Amino acid sequence: MSTEHEVLAADDRRFQAMMKQDWPTLNAVLADDLVYVHSTARVESKGEHVGNLQSGKPHYRGIAPRDRKVRVRGDVGIVNGVSDMHVENAGKEQRFTIRYLAVYALGAGGWQMTAWQSTKVPDA
Repeated sequence: MSTEHEVLAADDRRFQAMMKQDWPTLNAVLADDLVYVHSTARVESKGEHVGNLQSGKPHYRGIAPRDRKVRVRGDVGIVNGVSDMHVENAGKEQRFTIRYLAVYALGAGGWQMTAWQSTKVPDA
């Protein structure tokens, strides 16, 4: 498997863990120093992000990434992509599209996401 495919596999594992509420896998694929910036500009640490997901704020019902480009620079993998999101938050369902940047670092446990930033794509 190429390094780019390994980074994409980590990206896929993270998305699947969020949807399936698989906390051990999510914890394994997120770096301890994670900085997670939501499309609303809210910033979370790893602990805050996982804690909010565990309490169902928000609950990701669907995540469909596409148009991903991976660049690897040494032990850092950078993913630029687009994803259709289906999220439930406070009893409200939302569907929207984001453009995202995910940064993965290679450590002893494999590729872990250390930074995430997303922007909502305006409705056409």
